[in-house]
Amino acid sequence: MDTDNEAKVSESPYAAVDAKLKAVVEALPTVPPWHDAWTRLGPDFREEDRLAVYLDIRRAGSVPEAASFWLVSYVIDEIATRGAYDALGDHEGRMRVIEEAHGFHDGGVWPSGAAPCGYTELRKEYYQAWDALFARKLEEFGEHEMARLFREDYERFEQLIAEGGEFFHGPDTAEQDPMTWLHQLLGTVAGCMTADSPMGPLGYRYGDEEGCWEVDVYPTPVELIGGAVDGEVVVPGFTLDVEELRAAFDRIDALMWHSLGFLQDEGPRLVVDGAYQGREVFLQVLACAPEDEEPGMKLNTTRIDNT
Repeated sequence: MDTDNEAKVSESPYAAVDAKLKAVVEALPTVPPWHDAWTRLGPDFREEDRLAVYLDIRRAGSVPEAASFWLVSYVIDEIATRGAYDALGDHEGRMRVIEEAHGFHDGGVWPSGAAPCGYTELRKEYYQAWDALFARKLEEFGEHEMARLFREDYERFEQLIAEGGEFFHGPDTAEQDPMTWLHQLLGTVAGCMTADSPMGPLGYRYGDEEGCWEVDVYPTPVELIGGAVDGEVVVPGFTLDVEELRAAFDRIDALMWHSLGFLQDEGPRLVVDGAYQGREVFLQVLACAPEDEEPGMKLNTTRIDNT
């Protein structure tokens, strides 16, 4: 095989799927009817071609129901994503303008009540539009029952997706995003936090120390713009619901408040030592951002008097 083509295959999002299907074929007593069409698929084939093969795999019953459910929904999701800009481009552009103006970064999240005016509603509209687009695309390809399940029983839909993804990718389903748990932890902290003053998206730092994830979460500084305070950087205030944060962990080994941090003048912080989504986590919710953290928000303090 050509070296460049080998690289393309290894980088394909379908590489793990194809490896599992190869194992399925080898375990079957006879060659399945979809085998030849499947072997012709390459990295440059359209998703529609792959969908036709996956539908044949489902009809043949060569993999469990949840696995075939995942195959079909995954490739239709890819098709929907490919054409999503026409339907969602306006929402994406408007969200990006707000995010860039407030220092938002991938994986960032605003605490409760701290998102800029209109952003939460816009984000909700975006996901509603995506859901509608995906459901329509399912129906376009004749997957009416799948579309009904997506609309009416999303919990069951997600259960089948999880089971099917595990068949092809193992229990961690890490092909999507190996750090999904971290993003969910950030969302959990943000959901337990209420901003007492204007605040940008939360900042975070993390590392894996011998199987234990150390995660620091903190409010990013706010830079004041205009008037006598122009250029001043301030620390935003917040309230943290500790009991709600505790409840999100699988296990709590220690819950501590440090008024100065572990080292002198390191800064106040709440420490949660335990397990989150099956991982050992040492979480620190810092009262202030590290000294080298850039402002996450610029706040115009100039009062415009139109009278």
